[in-house]
Formats: sequence, structure tokens, C-alpha cells
Amino acid sequence: MMENLEVREYRPEDLEGVLALVAELEAEMSEKFDGVSIKPGGPEYKSRYLKAGNKFKTFVGLIDGRVVGYLLGWPILGAPEVDNMYDVLPVSKSWKPAEFYFHITFVSKPFRNRGISKRLHLAALKYAKMQGHKEVYACIAKWNEKELAVIRSLGFQEKDLGYRMRFSIKL
Repeated sequence: MMENLEVREYRPEDLEGVLALVAELEAEMSEKFDGVSIKPGGPEYKSRYLKAGNKFKTFVGLIDGRVVGYLLGWPILGAPEVDNMYDVLPVSKSWKPAEFYFHITFVSKPFRNRGISKRLHLAALKYAKMQGHKEVYACIAKWNEKELAVIRSLGFQEKDLGYRMRFSIKL
């Protein structure tokens, strides 16, 4: 673990740092999957995931004030057609779905293998528990060996879905 690593909830001043990481992630995916067109995610992150007052939750890892990693998740209802609209559903502020979903975690390449991803996951797990969620889950592609190792190290139960793994942990 890194002594000067700070892990905390996303703040509006982190926007450009997270958007830079989204661009880095997209460049890596374009390299890894030659010939696959990657839709730029920056606009969606800016207008949806990182928009003030939304229902999504992002955690950032900072070293010397620089955003070097993030984890994005949200409470989930268990129905994909509804979960894709979760941020616009008119639900009571006191209502909490039982599950919390880890959508994506990314750490900038020069800062990998230093425990940042694990610390982001631990912060998100603590948050989900404090919010009253009963379970956290994630679906991870089998080729994403580093993320698989992190999530396994946290005690998640796994289920093989063929091309990806579904992980869950009761809180």
C-alpha cells in the first residue's frame, strides 16, 4: 500500500482527473481489442455518472492530489431494463435497493500493483454497508486477471457465466 494514497468519495474538482482516466481506459481497450470501435465515454461520465446530485457513487484514489484511480458503482434493482434508468427513476430518497453494483474500476497504468484498486473496493464496500445494502456484486470479464485477483482477495463468492464471472458478497 502507498503511504500518500488518499481514497475518498468523488468531488466535483475530481472531474478532469476522472475523465483523463476514462480516456486512458478507452485507449487501453482500443489497443487490447484491435479493430473494435470504443465509444468515447467522457460525455456520458460528465453528463450522467459524475453529475452533481445523481444516484451513482464514485470513489477516487489520489496520490499527491492527482486522481490515479476510480471505482464507479450504484444501487441496483436486479432488472437490467430498469437499472439502466436508475438515475432517473422517481423513487423515495429513503428507499434503498438491497444490492450495490460495482460497475467499473480503473487505475492508471503507472500506479498499478500498489493496492489502489483494493483500497477503492474497500471504501466502496464500507459505503454500501453504511447505506444499508445487503449485498455487493460485480461482473468481470475473464481476461481482466488483475481485477479478478482483487475481487477474489476480498472474499467475494464467484459464479462462472461463460465469458465473464459474477462475484457477490453479503454485507
